Amino acid sequence: MTETAQLIRAYAVTGDLDVPALRVAWRAVAGRYHVQDGDAAGQDGGARWFTWLGEVTDPGPWQAAERLWADPALLAFPAGQGPAAHLVVARPAAGGHLLLLAVNRSFAAGGHRLASLVEDLGAAYSATAGTEEDPALAVFERGTGPSGAVEALASAVGALPSDVLLAAYCCLIARHRDTRRPVVAVRGTDGDRTAVGVDLSGDPSFRELVGRIAVPAHTPEPETSADAAFVVEGPAEPVLRLAGARVRRLRAGGALPDTDLTLTVRDGAPRSTAFLEYRTVPFDASAARGLLGQLRTLLDAALADPGAQVSALPLETSGELRAAVAEADLTGAGAGSGRPVHERVRAAAFASPGTPAVDGPHGAVGYGELCARAERITDALRAAGVGEGKSVALRLPNGPDQAAALLGVLGAGAHAVGLAARDSGERVKAVLAGLRPHCLVVAGEQAATAPLTTWYRVELSGRVLDLDSLALPEADAPPISADALPADPPTGPDSPARALPGAGGACTPPAPGLSTATADRWAYIAYTSGSTGAPKGIPQTHRTFAQFVDWFTGAFGIGPGSRVAQWAQPGYDAALVELFAALTTGATLCPVPDRLRAHPERLAGWLESERITHFQTVPSFARELLAALGTSGASLPSLSHFLLAGEALHGELADTLRAALPGARLVNLYGATETVLATWHEVGGPSGAGTVPVGRPVPGRQVVVLDEHDRPCPTGVTGRIVVCGPYVTPGYVGADRPDETFRPVAGPAGSGLVGGGCYRGGDLGRRRWDGLLEFRGRSDSLVKILGARVELTDIEAALATDPSVATCAVVARTAADGLVERLVAYVVPRGGPSDAPADDSAAWRSTLRGWFGRALPAVSFVTLARLPHNTGGKVDRRALADLAAAPR
Repeated sequence: MTETAQLIRAYAVTGDLDVPALRVAWRAVAGRYHVQDGDAAGQDGGARWFTWLGEVTDPGPWQAAERLWADPALLAFPAGQGPAAHLVVARPAAGGHLLLLAVNRSFAAGGHRLASLVEDLGAAYSATAGTEEDPALAVFERGTGPSGAVEALASAVGALPSDVLLAAYCCLIARHRDTRRPVVAVRGTDGDRTAVGVDLSGDPSFRELVGRIAVPAHTPEPETSADAAFVVEGPAEPVLRLAGARVRRLRAGGALPDTDLTLTVRDGAPRSTAFLEYRTVPFDASAARGLLGQLRTLLDAALADPGAQVSALPLETSGELRAAVAEADLTGAGAGSGRPVHERVRAAAFASPGTPAVDGPHGAVGYGELCARAERITDALRAAGVGEGKSVALRLPNGPDQAAALLGVLGAGAHAVGLAARDSGERVKAVLAGLRPHCLVVAGEQAATAPLTTWYRVELSGRVLDLDSLALPEADAPPISADALPADPPTGPDSPARALPGAGGACTPPAPGLSTATADRWAYIAYTSGSTGAPKGIPQTHRTFAQFVDWFTGAFGIGPGSRVAQWAQPGYDAALVELFAALTTGATLCPVPDRLRAHPERLAGWLESERITHFQTVPSFARELLAALGTSGASLPSLSHFLLAGEALHGELADTLRAALPGARLVNLYGATETVLATWHEVGGPSGAGTVPVGRPVPGRQVVVLDEHDRPCPTGVTGRIVVCGPYVTPGYVGADRPDETFRPVAGPAGSGLVGGGCYRGGDLGRRRWDGLLEFRGRSDSLVKILGARVELTDIEAALATDPSVATCAVVARTAADGLVERLVAYVVPRGGPSDAPADDSAAWRSTLRGWFGRALPAVSFVTLARLPHNTGGKVDRRALADLAAAPR
């Protein structure tokens, strides 16, 4: 005879579940509780305590649970003998596990509580599996605020105590989702499901919000996805916790939406206990406890003043915010040596004139010869009337001519403006026409007869200096002795005479530093199109550039013996950093030949044969280079530093690069041209899914995340990245009015914001729970589809985890009314475009659904042989938007 189970609980488990460890833990718990009824269990009695069904055909845990619930034989108990409790485990076809826990009448008759059995099973599993407590789950006890405040507020507005917690939870979700209308899926103690759509527009008081939630009619539109889930359990309902896995109870009435966050409240007097579960993407590993801490802070403030507007309720205390702002403030660090970069190059030449300074396709040029060429250029520029404060445009490819010209311009007291050597389009003309530099320096293909040079001379009446017309220093010219020179020779642009270094001789030692006025003089202007497409001139001073080069060379160990690749194109500040990082430290600069720069297969061999130690590029090109390393067999044994900047770095790419180049430090750099760079992060361990953080500030900068009122954002809340400090450019060249981009920070008093120089671009970010800054895309890459906010970089990061995707980029496609109607993902498949593109699209869409679930918007896919890149090496998103290929 058999009897049916008296009580059944079903749980869906995702993540890592160790089934053998669960079996051992269950037997230990069952034995401890003496749940076996009678002595006649038989030989299979122990096996019946735990049943492993293995793989089942049901697509998911909910479908499997419904089928197994209806199977009377599976959960039946032998009458009068055998186990009084039974655990059944199955693995549905879509992954994860289903757990069915059943007990019979003898279990309760023996004085046992289901809650105790479930809690002890979780503890025994953690001990058996050797897994620490799941960091994705944290416990919160509602014992905060004035005694009885929750019950009093609930009673005053005709709500339940759980409604007060739900109101606070909605406020928390709204801040983290950056929405005024959060949607929370709710299940009450009666098992009924509903979706609570809260409208925070108009900034209601917390008391008003609780009243709104207590009204049952607030179901949102059917197609709206839930931002989070909220579950209310009775005081005796057990909560199963398995370390390292996510456990959700399945109840009659259907499953709740699969959301990133689920807050389960065990509602009991006099305290309520809440368990917060979260998905590791997009939240990081310490988020659960931090989020519950923010919920506690918000609830304390709301209970203390229920009439306060919800926007004014803090997530963190003022002390916590001040501490985070102070941690992000390195404006007092890294003052630098004080020497301008060109004088430091002269110092390197004086110390070791024969050391190769620039090693290119036509051979190496030593430091002494390079400085001699620079002096010739300085004299020629002065003869052309170039002096302090003048601008000089350089239209030269990377190489010794460019290096010497830069040194010559700075030596004349002028500032340099780099132009792409082969770009003769309207953008370059717009730069020249707007700036009207005093002189244009050219050589080789861009000599005096080139079309752009002719246009500049005729249309702008500009002066042209052709380096091919200058006599180079004689290789055997006798060195000029430093003995006949003043002990502290003048170095300013008005100096009447300076010693010239010979090709193999000595160079005058530079002065130890410059006056304040000279240090604040512009060193260069870099032009960037920004988000508008119009060229913007960004000046940086000698003080700023020297300080940054000091930090860069020290942080990444650049010095004598280093061979630094110059991959960035002329005109970009990255090219200047590469050049002067090498030449100020006695290292060797190795310009990447133009014929190799955009060809990863050839570049991989060049990096190895040239014994490059430091290489900087953008992540999208790094992915192509990584594939080339795999096919070419190059291992890059000399590479000690692989530096990435300019684009978001996906975790899977970082992990693959670290595995392929175990001897190199992998560094993620972040910052706009307006700040040179702002933050950096060395990738020292596995990154996993999502994007790699951009880290902590570069010395001399404060990097914070602010809201629209210039208030520091709490941890995990997305806001605008703002960089403050003395090394931020003061503004754009030729701007006829102050730019909002550089408006000083006007945060609350005592916030710790340094003010002063300030750059507030369009980049969004958030402070992670470990204190690191995370790039969250640009304000212009956030789109809304059906009312839901979507960050395009999140879609890219998820799609890049598919093993068949080599690289990808996602753009939004708008309808005639300007609203986004769908997303288009441009994908470069591994091994090239497939002959079965429909199959690829289905697999990629499945990958995205696995990440975003029902929140995934409509996505079309276009396969390409390679993504288009602009001259700076970044993915050219404007070109993608113009592609004529029809998505499928």
